[in-house]
Amino acid sequence: MNIRFIIVLLFLSHSLFSQLDYEKFMGQKGKISFNKEYSYANLYDYKINASKEDSLITGKLSSSIPEGLLTNEYIDDLLNNEQDSISFEILMNSRLLIDINTERICLIKYKTRSNTTASEDKIFKAVRTGANWRKHTDSNNEIQLLEQILLDTNVNMLFQFYNYRDDPKYADINRLKPEVKDDKGVINIKKLAEVISNNKAALSKYKQE
Repeated sequence: MNIRFIIVLLFLSHSLFSQLDYEKFMGQKGKISFNKEYSYANLYDYKINASKEDSLITGKLSSSIPEGLLTNEYIDDLLNNEQDSISFEILMNSRLLIDINTERICLIKYKTRSNTTASEDKIFKAVRTGANWRKHTDSNNEIQLLEQILLDTNVNMLFQFYNYRDDPKYADINRLKPEVKDDKGVINIKKLAEVISNNKAALSKYKQE
């Protein structure tokens, strides 16, 4: 699958661990639809090619990028971290960028960890109109479906649903993916969300990979 995705992550003085240069990483580009095919859709796995620390955020990042807007949500906790004493972390999982009408929507899947206690998976939303990113507070059925899909899967699962080739290791996905794709191989997010919801038990083993 031809895949390109560029994520820009800037260093700030409050960052306690060296953050990886995500600009060098490749993501997964695919074709998905709601009522019509999206003109742009890219999925990125923060943990690919990253060490443990590189998929963690422990300090404030620039508010000019979606990851920085996420850190704004936890600024007090992050600023309480010290170089030799980290009490709060944001565990980055994956990120979906998608163009809806004239806006680029970003959905970030992540957890927070305070000391040794981790939260459940969460979704942070940002929107870019023109050149500027801001926190996205509005929601509709389309975005809610994308959020639920991201929560219920991982990057590899979504790749397997999209991939026209069947991987024998993913027999359950191979069985289900014809139900979510049209004859051009475009995934319909309504059908995908329904299939994932109705087959959580069978698909759960892939989510843990």
